[in-house]
Amino acid sequence: MLLLALFWQETFWLFNTEHSVALISLTFCMALVCASSNLFFMPYMADFHNSYMSAYFLGMSFSSFIPSLFKLVQGVGKYNCVEHLLPNGTKQLKALPTEPFFSIKIYNSLIFVWMSIATIAFAILHWKFEHAKENKKVKETKQIVGENAFAEVVREQIDENNVVVADEQSPLNSNNNGRGMRYWMLILMLTLISAQMNTIIPSIQSYATLAYSMITYHLALTLSNISHPPANFLPIWCKPRSLSTIFILTFICTASTIFIFILALQSPEPMLRNSFPFIGSSLSVSASILAGFLCSYLRTLITGLVRSEQANSEKALFWCGFFMQIGSVIGACAMFPLVNYYNIFKKRDPCIF
Repeated sequence: MLLLALFWQETFWLFNTEHSVALISLTFCMALVCASSNLFFMPYMADFHNSYMSAYFLGMSFSSFIPSLFKLVQGVGKYNCVEHLLPNGTKQLKALPTEPFFSIKIYNSLIFVWMSIATIAFAILHWKFEHAKENKKVKETKQIVGENAFAEVVREQIDENNVVVADEQSPLNSNNNGRGMRYWMLILMLTLISAQMNTIIPSIQSYATLAYSMITYHLALTLSNISHPPANFLPIWCKPRSLSTIFILTFICTASTIFIFILALQSPEPMLRNSFPFIGSSLSVSASILAGFLCSYLRTLITGLVRSEQANSEKALFWCGFFMQIGSVIGACAMFPLVNYYNIFKKRDPCIF
């Protein structure tokens, strides 16, 4: 991030064309780290208490919420409509972006500071946890001093047999019991939620809200990000285990995403834009908040359930992270051509009222 703050505007000539090689390369490296973090960090969370999963996803929420606050303070997205003289002599309003409150370099530097704080927090957490584990091992070693060596061997053999039996009965390796179907249903819903949260909604939210007004867009983006932290804490107190309840919540979340998708398809003239703009704007913002809240809540809830219900929690969390990324990839592969090649979503000219 520090390199991005320093070299984001550097360009190079490739194939007789000037390209932002530094910006693209550094962004790709950061995206690679972000995409792989779930695969490596979630199994690490298996060593902690289950309630720490809420704190983990809360941190992920702040990773998008804090930069959004910086962006709002920076003033990105604001514009002025000025008269532009066309070659035929007619005048036309043209949207010109306003100068940001601070530069892109300062914005990237602020994100670097934020990420540095997160890195320091992880280092403290890791070192304190490792120290606590070492103290626990010392205490356990003192408790077994003086025991018969043969009894120790027998006990270890029994423990190994128990681990093997538990592993063989785990739904991760066998679907012979009813819990296997439940496990894969939860994974499937987690994949769907990740696709909506990480790629589908961010790709179309601007089309669904900017058509009403710039205020609608900023409200939808900010309030949906604000809803993530409480949604991640909610599973601590409200943790339904019924598969039907989780399915209903996933259906409501998906329905909200579909509504946002429909509004984006209707842009630049979404429903109620001309007749009842306040109602249409309120529906657009409400759908964004509901989808964001339920996606965050269900992601934390399902991950916690999978972790607590599987014998091998580390392996279970690895597959949770894996399928979260699979969902993001599926959503990206579906939305990228729709937005960039087929152009089925149309932006509204902000200077046309």
